[in-house]
Amino acid sequence: MNKKTLFRVGGLLIVALALFFGYSEFRYLQRHETTDDAQIDGDVNPVIPKASGYVKAIRFKDNQFVKEGDTLVILDDADYRIRLAQAEAALQSAMASAGVTRSNVGVASATVESSQASVQTARNQVAAAQANVTAAQARARKANQDFERYGRLLAEKSVPQQQYDNVLAERDAAQAQLQAAQAQLQTAQSQVNAAGTQTGVTSSQHRATEGQISVAQAAVKQRQADLDMAKLQLSYTIVRAPVAGVVSKRAVQVGQLVQAGQAICSVVGNSNLWVTANFKETQLKQMQPGQVVEVDVDAFEGEKLTGHVGSFAGATGAKFSLLPPDNATGNYVKVVQRIPVRIDLDPKSPLYTRLRPGMSATVAVDLQK
Repeated sequence: MNKKTLFRVGGLLIVALALFFGYSEFRYLQRHETTDDAQIDGDVNPVIPKASGYVKAIRFKDNQFVKEGDTLVILDDADYRIRLAQAEAALQSAMASAGVTRSNVGVASATVESSQASVQTARNQVAAAQANVTAAQARARKANQDFERYGRLLAEKSVPQQQYDNVLAERDAAQAQLQAAQAQLQTAQSQVNAAGTQTGVTSSQHRATEGQISVAQAAVKQRQADLDMAKLQLSYTIVRAPVAGVVSKRAVQVGQLVQAGQAICSVVGNSNLWVTANFKETQLKQMQPGQVVEVDVDAFEGEKLTGHVGSFAGATGAKFSLLPPDNATGNYVKVVQRIPVRIDLDPKSPLYTRLRPGMSATVAVDLQK
């Protein structure tokens, strides 16, 4: 075989190989949608203290792995302990005041019962005085009748003067006894009125004291709430990791004054990672959730990750920008927009734990699976 024939055979082989690989690439592109505008995403949780104070100690190092609930920063808690002691003292004072008020209610109740007993006693005395008046009236009536009868007999000289004088004395005694009984009745009635007034006063005092119990109980609840708040604020002086992950972006030093709500570092979670792939809008025609995706991370070239299409963003990336485009103004130039697509990764992959949010990646969505 001469050189000319060899060149022809070699050229045919090269053309055949080119056609084969070109066809394979064509077939691959027919069933896949790819983009290199993709990156690893994950939860970046800011660590934000809920209380203000000076940093007393820092219990982590940059890029250290921490578990959920691990202590990261300790704030100076002297002020919060004083507030806790004040709240405890205020609660004890409120409880003591409530105890005194309850004792006063007991005294007031006893006073009311005593007043009611006095009213009943006065009423009994009125009944006795009324009976005495009735008896004195009967005696006085009989004495007057005897006096009138003996007066007539004396005029007829039928009785001696001495008997008449005795009857006269008896009449005067009966009149005096009647007046005394009537006076006792008036006194007993006055005592009933006075006892009734006193009962009304003590009843009003009792009701007022019972009202003070409600106020005292409300004060105890308020002081208890203040104590609970003081304990809660004291617990906030220990800043803990919200999730498990790697602590990064430290922005705090010992002795620094931090404010409540100020971010002091971030914890990058490693248990929930995904890929955000920005596909052109023209690539989404056959794409749907659940399709298999191959992910090639630039940092680990040659090692593949698998996942599936999770969801599509509600709008294009341009709509979420600070200054979204407005095609109704200026000259209009049509630009193909990109839609963020969430790719959920398989957490069982050996490469999963080595991924970090922000890494660049290339994704290929299999439209047939």
